[in-house]
Amino acid sequence: MSEIKTNPIPISSPIRYTKSWHSFSNPQGGFQKYLFELIINYDSNDKKIFRKIESDKHCDLIEQADNIKYNEIKNFKLSISKLPCDTTFNYETEGYINQDHSFYNKSENEIYIEFSQNYSGNTFCRSTFIGVDFDKICVSPPN
Repeated sequence: MSEIKTNPIPISSPIRYTKSWHSFSNPQGGFQKYLFELIINYDSNDKKIFRKIESDKHCDLIEQADNIKYNEIKNFKLSISKLPCDTTFNYETEGYINQDHSFYNKSENEIYIEFSQNYSGNTFCRSTFIGVDFDKICVSPPN
């Protein structure tokens, strides 16, 4: 009689569990990331795209070194996706920048975004995903 040999099934990214007092959970490790994509349109009909991958829910999309003038921005569109690709996790928002103020903020569709102008007229832009992200696995005994 021949012996049956088995091999373990390869898992591309193992799930890491930690034991707590009440349950097991999947801690937020380095394998989960967020893709932030900001498209800004200028008054001259030109556009610029900023893409950043972050390990947390906050992102500084435009910094002073980017040299983007606040008063030249017409409108924007921001989308946030989870990596690796999760088709159920895709959030978007868009809006027009009011040039009468030196700042703009918006909270819509689980996204918070803010633009601000510094003393030299350059733009800072920061965005945060404010929605609930269910990425933990919990096991608890039945009642």
